[in-house]
Amino acid sequence: MITELSLLQKLCDAMRKKKKLTKDQFLLLSKIFGERFNNAYEALRDRRVKKYCFKPSGRTVWIVVGKERDYQVIPEVGFCACDDFYFRVINHETYLCYHLLAQKLAEALGEYERIEASDQIYDKLMEEWRKVKVVKKSLPIAEIKDVREASFIILSKKKVSTAHQLLTRLRVMGFDLLTPHHLAIILATDPKKRFECENGVWTLRRS
Repeated sequence: MITELSLLQKLCDAMRKKKKLTKDQFLLLSKIFGERFNNAYEALRDRRVKKYCFKPSGRTVWIVVGKERDYQVIPEVGFCACDDFYFRVINHETYLCYHLLAQKLAEALGEYERIEASDQIYDKLMEEWRKVKVVKKSLPIAEIKDVREASFIILSKKKVSTAHQLLTRLRVMGFDLLTPHHLAIILATDPKKRFECENGVWTLRRS
């Protein structure tokens, strides 16, 4: 799994420099990721990867239009709101779904739709995008609530925190089973919408 991620990063770096997906890169990606790449390439080709840029706050949200609905992707923490993420990524069968793969390719190639939107509609859009499933494994509902409250307290005092720093603090507080993927899901699906992540840094959502 680490090998395929390393190869993906190298390929994306090469694509970012030339803004081009070569035949050799295409074949290698197809070999490594199989059907996930086919779906990702289709999303890329159909311009279904969108980057929402909100003004004047400067907040950004990545969205991949899927087969059933729009899925929010948080590339910094490897999170996606799709079923494949919940059933396969969390179970460690694979590291990323095709929506995350499509976002990485689109960003590297610069082939995505940039949408500028007002902060006034941010809440409405986020409410729709965050209609995702509840975490199904490892942590009971009560502990999920505790993780959110503990994260809120940490960020209230520290203001900002990288995912690694926040996870370390939470583990010190006794949340030993918490993984980076669980943390991303728990915070991204907070019913009170208190958290946001940008460039790998978690903060409390600005009111």
